[in-house]
Amino acid sequence: MVIDFHTHIQPRTDVDHFLAEMDKEGIQLSVVLALGQDQEELEESNRLIASLVEKHPSRLAGFASVTPTRKNAVKDFEELVRNHGFRGLKLHPPIQHFSIDDPRVSPLMEKCAELDLPVLFHTGGVFLREGVIKFGDPLLIDELAIRHPNTTMIIAHGNPFGPDPYIAGKHPNVYLDTTLTFAQVARLIPRIGPEMLDWMRSDDKILYGSDANPNRTWRFKYNLDPIREMDVSEESRAKILGGTARKLLKLD
Repeated sequence: MVIDFHTHIQPRTDVDHFLAEMDKEGIQLSVVLALGQDQEELEESNRLIASLVEKHPSRLAGFASVTPTRKNAVKDFEELVRNHGFRGLKLHPPIQHFSIDDPRVSPLMEKCAELDLPVLFHTGGVFLREGVIKFGDPLLIDELAIRHPNTTMIIAHGNPFGPDPYIAGKHPNVYLDTTLTFAQVARLIPRIGPEMLDWMRSDDKILYGSDANPNRTWRFKYNLDPIREMDVSEESRAKILGGTARKLLKLD
């Protein structure tokens, strides 16, 4: 089973085309992540994803988003999970304008641990002019994982040349996805995948992701090909493409 752990669907886009392109690439399930700069955008994104998952429960799984620094963040997130079946939390520190090490993030991490739901953090660069790139530093997840050892965390856009593999490798509760950054590096250095698995000392901490959306469905294949071509065992490849995601989403 192939699971794309990192996609987006914007309002007023062609969802049928998105699903058809999933079929074309052999992707059975996509995790759709809420995204927004402010409360209004986040609420619209959460509503849209909830409605899409209700229509396509076997093809889409939703991750909600809230701003951790808001007073009612924990309450709002729990209501989204209990009322709309969201399977995790997506946070984008650069465009939501908070630092991962802000103490106000901790209550939300504890709630995710209580609900046994994963948190996916955007890390790395961002092209939005108002985005604060330093808030996307994956090094901040290292300390957060120490503070919250029972909260499952995913480093999005995992960088093979950054600290990301080491952070995921040393923390039982931290994973990374292959979205875009890994695909770009692997095209230049085909051996980077097996080497990264060796550095991490594990083949069950990496998740396939594409950052695809209905307007950029080419990203499914762009991010899939380097994994399909990796010089690893079929067992390891199956874990990256969907096996580990199944466990985090509790599909087994």
